[in-house]
Amino acid sequence: MAPQTLQWILRNGKLRLTAPPTLYRCEPIWSWRVPSMQEYGLLLTLDGRGQISINGERHPLRQGVCLFIRPGSKIEAEQNPAYPLFLFIARFDILDEKGFNLAPSSLVEPPSCIFIINTRGLETLAELIASRSNSNSEADSLTHDALNMLIRMLVEEATRHSGSFHAQAYEALRAIENDLARKWTVAELALEAGLSRRVFARAFKLMMSEPPIQYVIRRRMEEAKRQIQQSSLPIEEIAINLGYPDLGLFGELFRKRIGHSPEELRVNRPF
Repeated sequence: MAPQTLQWILRNGKLRLTAPPTLYRCEPIWSWRVPSMQEYGLLLTLDGRGQISINGERHPLRQGVCLFIRPGSKIEAEQNPAYPLFLFIARFDILDEKGFNLAPSSLVEPPSCIFIINTRGLETLAELIASRSNSNSEADSLTHDALNMLIRMLVEEATRHSGSFHAQAYEALRAIENDLARKWTVAELALEAGLSRRVFARAFKLMMSEPPIQYVIRRRMEEAKRQIQQSSLPIEEIAINLGYPDLGLFGELFRKRIGHSPEELRVNRPF
């Protein structure tokens, strides 16, 4: 069988869980050692800080970091006791269109580590899955479907994302997310990351596939879109709250990135 991509698997194959998923808030003294992973795995970090080594390659564990683990992998992980980890771990086989296990050699190498900005929806789904799994001796069809949905969402994200996670640039990213309305400069963000402007700008772009200030603008417009669709706040108030006292500039940026004016979106929003 010719090597296949994860996108092919999602269209033609099937993911079969090999064990109940784990949603785990780690104890202060926690470590994870696996001499050889028997199946495929996905590890999603929902909170906390730590480190993981997969076949000798080290990755930081931070909120939003997701790792795709291949069978046969040697795993060693530990956490920072000051920031206990909150993890979702799923193990599964990948089947081809005929229902046979897909060997790791038949899968084109996917990104081993990806970074997901917004984990809220994934966390809600993971908590639902874990609660249903814990209350049923055998997962019902709804639980199994939800599990497959979560795994597929993560795999699809891995397929789309080509960035390289950078722990120091991540600190600046969290600062942005915690204060979207602030008039950030590259120098201020580099200070948050503890890097020079040049090194920070390069690391951020490699991680997020866009320059830091463009990321700030995009996130503001995404948040504005959410508030316009889901709240009754006046558009002018939304713009000011996101750092745009100039409503004309706000409207121009919004149309450029969203494809509609704020007013058009408010009129046509779903109820």
